[in-house]
Amino acid sequence: MSYTTPEKKVQNKIIEHLKHLRKLGYPIEFERRQAGGFNYDKGKPDIWIIYNGIHIEVEVKQKEGHLSINQIKWKDRFEKINCKYILVDSYEDFLVKFSESLRW
Repeated sequence: MSYTTPEKKVQNKIIEHLKHLRKLGYPIEFERRQAGGFNYDKGKPDIWIIYNGIHIEVEVKQKEGHLSINQIKWKDRFEKINCKYILVDSYEDFLVKFSESLRW
C-alpha cells in the first residue's frame, strides 16, 4: 500500500493546475523534483516553474513546517539571483502566492 504525504497531495494538485495552464496554451514549463537522501542537491525546492520568462521555485511544507538548513541555503541562493521563491502549505496558498509572484 502506498502512502501519500500531505505535501505530496498538495504537490499533485499544483502539478495538475500547471498542466491545465499548459493545455490552455499558457507559456509555462515546470517539473517536480524528486526528493532523495543521495541527491547532491538536497534541499532544492519541490517544483520549478518558468512562466512567461519568470523563474519560480516552490517549496511545499505542512502548516507549521520549517525549512531545513539546506532548504534555507537554496532559498537564499535563488533569491540572490532574482528568482521567485514561494513557500506554500496548501493548494489555495499556492494559487495566491503564484499569482503574486507574477507581478514585478
